[in-house]
Amino acid sequence: MGDAEAFTREFLPLYHPVPPARPGVCRICHSGPNDSEATGGPWATCASCKRTTENLYGHTEHVVPISLTAKDTQLYDIVVRKRDPAGRRKRSDFLAATVACFYRRHAACLQGLAGGPFTLVATIPSTRTERPIEAFHTMPQVVGKVGALARLHRPLLLEADDRLATVLAGRRSHRAAFRVRGDGLAGARVLLVDDLFVSGAHAQSAASRLIENGAAAVVVLVVARLINPASRDPYSARIWRESHDRPFSFDRCCVSDHQAATGAGRAS
Repeated sequence: MGDAEAFTREFLPLYHPVPPARPGVCRICHSGPNDSEATGGPWATCASCKRTTENLYGHTEHVVPISLTAKDTQLYDIVVRKRDPAGRRKRSDFLAATVACFYRRHAACLQGLAGGPFTLVATIPSTRTERPIEAFHTMPQVVGKVGALARLHRPLLLEADDRLATVLAGRRSHRAAFRVRGDGLAGARVLLVDDLFVSGAHAQSAASRLIENGAAAVVVLVVARLINPASRDPYSARIWRESHDRPFSFDRCCVSDHQAATGAGRAS
């Protein structure tokens, strides 16, 4: 990617800061969890993450969104509806610049979650019921434009069975939803890169398959985490409101903010 900093500068108003994990913010996906009937306080994880991490061989605890988004926003239009940003900017260039800017500043945060430098980078295949069939899925192109990730990128994951696409579309994960191409995953630290995190069904199914095939750690980096400000839980609207009240900066991330708040480390 060329000058990612200059590319993203004009689009900073499109991004919204992601809160660190804390009471009222899911420790996996950074959305708003439901209340615990036992304590009246929030669960550590949201109902969606609880559902999508069950009945798998393994799952990842580490999902790092770059930005929050909601429906009917320009970022959502770019990521989901595949619209190019304003001007003559290409969508793939926008996504690549976003990932490049974030990774340049927060590679140490992500590697810390993985337990060391990444040895492989992969993307999550689209499923046919979720999105239109694409001749070339966008995210491999995006990763290929980010120099720090392109050299580690491998086409590791393939969709396993079209019938399981309906399971994922129903926001349920499945350990057989994806197949792994080749071998050589023993002890691998994998960065999974995707454009949007909704329920976690795709990300956790992919992570489970990689772990089952020998990966030692999987960290998911997503451009945007979809949040519903109109949710009945008392947390999502608050998270969205706080995100609007705080200016976005690529210098901050939900991992380093959490470490700073808990004294577990310094901001990256």
